[in-house]
Amino acid sequence: MTSQENYGELIDLRGRAAYRPDVASLARSQLAAARAEAKLTEEEFAELLSPMLGWPVTAEAVHAWETVTVPPGDALVAAGLVRHSTPTTPATQPSVDLVGQLISDRFSDVTAVYASRSEFMSSMPPHRLFDGAKSIDAVGLSLNLICQQYSLPSLCSLLESGTTIRCLFLDPEGEGIKRREEEERYPPGHLSALNALNIQTLQQRVLGQISPEAQARLQIALYDETIRFNVITVDARLCVVQPYLPETRGVDSPTILVQRRWPTAGLFPIFGQVFTSLWERSVRL
Repeated sequence: MTSQENYGELIDLRGRAAYRPDVASLARSQLAAARAEAKLTEEEFAELLSPMLGWPVTAEAVHAWETVTVPPGDALVAAGLVRHSTPTTPATQPSVDLVGQLISDRFSDVTAVYASRSEFMSSMPPHRLFDGAKSIDAVGLSLNLICQQYSLPSLCSLLESGTTIRCLFLDPEGEGIKRREEEERYPPGHLSALNALNIQTLQQRVLGQISPEAQARLQIALYDETIRFNVITVDARLCVVQPYLPETRGVDSPTILVQRRWPTAGLFPIFGQVFTSLWERSVRL
């Protein structure tokens, strides 16, 4: 059987310049299909579309879009979002942000991903991250974001205002930091010196300038294990996570911003447990 015989029933539209698809009918069908899949009445669908479009939609308009008139482009986009979102109803979520829902459902509780720590700091400088915080938990290598990039007066002010801060450093005298120096190809003692300096900064320049009550709210501890993540948690709701990659400096590794969405699900509790488990095995200073 020849190719021509195989496809003898097909019509090559390139030879039919006058052919025009019924785009209006397709648009009406798409909108109707979105409402049908969401199992919503015309009134419910109109109520759901209104906050997404920013203007009031009536049940009569929905009926017309599905039967006789061409739906506006923004209404078609909104209907498409409804079609691909998780089931919802106006009664339970009258002003649901379906764009945000689609993104968050796909990426769990990850808010943003940055190629490096410097890129993260350009978008989220330390004062924006820490100012007004009630609690800060940090574990990593030398915790430069707190000890070097955030001003000491601001750190003292936080502690005086009631903020609790727990800082967990990689032990500058331990084996874990030596292995990291080798992996990042630093000379022996390079990272150890930086860690010791940051610890001294907290012990002398911060604790030495605040009241005894505020001093009790700053806790410093050491751990000696293979470092895998730098994790900073703010108010048990926002988490900054940076993996330590082979042969890559910490400042050059990707940075992930996680915002808590659920009590026990998502990535936030997982990285929170990284801090908790290391803190429980740490040595307090």
